[in-house]
Order: sequence, then C-alpha cells, then structure tokens
Amino acid sequence: MSKPVIVCVDDEIAVLDSLRRELSEAFEDNCEIETAMGGKDAIALVHDLVEEQCDLSVIIADYLMPDIKGDAVLQQVHQLSPQTLTIMLTGQANIDGISNAINTAQLYHYIAKPWQPEDLQLTVREALNSYQQEQKIIEYQHTLERKVQERTQELTQTLNTLKTTQSELIQAEKMAALGQLVAGVAHEINTPVGNALLAASVLNNETKSLTQAFEQGALKRSNLVSYLQTAQDSSDLILQNLKGAAELIQNFKQVAVDQTSHEQREFQIIPYIESVLTNLEPKLKQTRHTVTVSGNASLKTTSYPGALSQIVTNFVMNSLLHAYKPGEAGHLRFYVTQQQNQIVLEYADDGCGMPTEHQSKIFEPFFTTGRDRGGSGLGLHIVHNLVTQTLKGTVSCQSEVAVGTRFILKLPLTLANGGAYVRG
Repeated sequence: MSKPVIVCVDDEIAVLDSLRRELSEAFEDNCEIETAMGGKDAIALVHDLVEEQCDLSVIIADYLMPDIKGDAVLQQVHQLSPQTLTIMLTGQANIDGISNAINTAQLYHYIAKPWQPEDLQLTVREALNSYQQEQKIIEYQHTLERKVQERTQELTQTLNTLKTTQSELIQAEKMAALGQLVAGVAHEINTPVGNALLAASVLNNETKSLTQAFEQGALKRSNLVSYLQTAQDSSDLILQNLKGAAELIQNFKQVAVDQTSHEQREFQIIPYIESVLTNLEPKLKQTRHTVTVSGNASLKTTSYPGALSQIVTNFVMNSLLHAYKPGEAGHLRFYVTQQQNQIVLEYADDGCGMPTEHQSKIFEPFFTTGRDRGGSGLGLHIVHNLVTQTLKGTVSCQSEVAVGTRFILKLPLTLANGGAYVRG
C-alpha cells in the first residue's frame, strides 16, 4: 500500500463499521482504512503491515476488549512501529489505563464514546498531519546524515588515528580523552539542527491555528499580523541554525584536530547571551520557565563568542533536562560582573539540585543521572573543556538539594591573541 494506513480496532462490528464509514468520508482518497476485531487481530495486522513496510500512520483502539485491553494493544503496536500515532477510543477507560497508554505507547489522543464524527475526523486529520511532519523531519535527518558521511570521507585516516590512540589517552587523562572530541562534534551539530526543528514545529503549529481560524471564518487581521511575525522569526531561526549546522559539518576536519586557529573578536557579553537565548526560544516556549540576564550590560570582552554560545546553551539544556519535573515553572538566571581583570559569569537555576556525591563527578565525560531522558553525560564535560582550555578560565559548581544549582565561571577579560580555540 502506497497510501498512509489508518487501523481501527474494536470488538464490536457496529463500532468498526461506524469508524470505517466516518473515516472513509474524510480520508478515503488519501488513506487506506483497515479494521481489526479485537486486540490479537490488531497486533497480527500491524505485524503484517510492518513486514510489508506499509506507511502505518495512525491506529485507533478501543480500551475495553475481551482479549487484550486497548492500552496493552497500543503498547505492543508502539514497539512494532514507534512512529505510528496512537489514539484510544472508549468511554470506560480509567485513569490508570490512560496513563499507561501515555507512558508506554506515547498516546497521541483520547476520544470518549460516544463521539461526534466531525471530532473524530478532526483528531485523525491532526494526527495524520503530525505524522507526516515527523516523517519529513526523519527524512531530513537521514539526508543530513548522508551529507555528513559524504563530506567526512576525507577524514577516514584521521578518525582511524583517533580510534587507535583513544584508549591510551583515556587511561592517561580521562578529561582529555580524544574520543570525546568526536562525540562533542555530534553534540554541536545536534544543537543547531534541534533548534531549527523546534522553530519549524512552532511555525507548523501557528500555521494550523491560522488555517483553522480561516476555515471557521474567525480570521482577524491581528491573527494574520501575529502569524506573519512568527513566520518571519521562525524562518530566520531555521535559516540561522541550518547555516550553523552546515558550517559545523564543513569545519569537521578542523574540529577533529587538537588545536585550531579561530578568530577572536570584541563583543558585549550580556547582549550576546541574550542572542543565544533567542535561538533557544522555541525550546523554552515548551516549558513554563523564565530566563533572566542581568549585570553589567556594557561589559565587553575580546574572546571566542562561539565558545560562550555553547556554554550558555549547555547550561540551559542541562537545567531543562535535569533540574525540573515536567510542568514545573523554574527561574534560570545569568549574572555578569567584572572583578579587576576578570569576568565573573554566574548561572543558576532553582531546580531540584544535586546530592553532594554527584557534584564531584558532573564534569566527567558520560556521567549523567538522566540517560533515560536522553542525557549523554557530555554537556557539562564540554563546558569544562571550553572554559578551561579555550577561554583559559575556571568553572565551579555549588548545589543544594531542593534549592538549586549555581555555576561560577571566572574568565580573563581579554584573551591573548594567537590562543588556540578547541571546540568541546
């Protein structure tokens, strides 16, 4: 089947017929509609569709079925086809069932019985749009990976040398393990690409809202003006970050060397931090956190702005990943002052803090308490290397459980010309 597939699962033929009829009215030209009587048949059907490499986009499953409950069905479907969006359809699911589906099957939506045909069709249409956008992102990622492979063929000999010396370097000095350099490059590439994807997601959501307002005849001039501004801002962010990613890939060979020349320049610290936070705005908008930057706004430095950009990004992302539970509202703070010929940059959050036994390990490569949430254990290791090796400064950490965490960076006001810029 070349069309996207929608699978409906229920133990009542009348319900399945109703689902097929109502979905066919809206999606028959663009999608294939499949049905399954009960959970076992559904799992078998999904297994066959996956083996046939069909485009299984959405599955709608009843919760209360005699053979297998809907949440268990959706969990197994998610394991077989992680990209498929799952929808639970029932009037009898309890909170535990819904929570289980959310946690184990990445439940996309819940529709209560009895439903209105237009509500069902709208939910499935939004799911299909979301699925298609995700597929485009995956396709883009694959394209980017292919381009990286093409452009890094010339580095084969260098990478082989790095692999040969990696274990020896780790034994001699863990913090200088050259193997982490390659992982650091991947981390750098992920940051602008992730920012671009987030900006694209914001633009997509705003477009959906504008389209819905237009279709309902509720479009106002203010809506259009707001959308145009969002579109411009998102497009600028996407272009800026993808240009950054392209530059990182182009300069991969330089990154792989221990020391490389990189241009220094004079810049104002607080405005530069604010510009970095602008790039993180699509991610921050998904949270309830606030970020403030204060201190000496006129303070300038002659240094490597790229290193400071990555430090700021890693601090914020580290707080978002580790310091707060989902839904919490936190306060992230940057404070910049000058002490004689040094810049003092403080970063703090009011999150969960760290126990004492963890504080001595946070700058070690691969140490993380959030690996199950996507933590790599490299963020603060990269910060340490950038501060101490690139910016010739020091970094320390103070943390208290249930109070928060504070990092203090002390950097030279002016970095001597000719210094080496080593990306983390």
